[in-house]
Amino acid sequence: MEKRKLHQSVWIAIRGIADGISRERNIKIQVVIGIAVIVASILLKLSTTELALIIFICFFVIIMEMLNTSLEKLTDKLRPEHDGDIGKIKDLAAGAVLLAVTLSIILGFLILLRPIIDLF
Repeated sequence: MEKRKLHQSVWIAIRGIADGISRERNIKIQVVIGIAVIVASILLKLSTTELALIIFICFFVIIMEMLNTSLEKLTDKLRPEHDGDIGKIKDLAAGAVLLAVTLSIILGFLILLRPIIDLF
């Protein structure tokens, strides 16, 4: 297999991101929530460190969802019939997404609560 040029690899990755956002409901939801939280954070004039943490956690949740979706699609392709072991693997990946979302809610609450209270 011929080695790709950097710009080709980047384009393939961008297509993968776009495909995930356009086809997967959970990724769409997480992207919309992430954008809303980042915009709110900018409007609330968070510190650079707080804003960086908000951006990081928003991307982290989306990355975890994309990995989970990839794993689910791969296992469904390899084993279309029900397999208890595959089901456990998929549950673990879904659990990782749930932990990422829980972390994002906790951090969002800790970072955004005071600025929101001060706003009112």
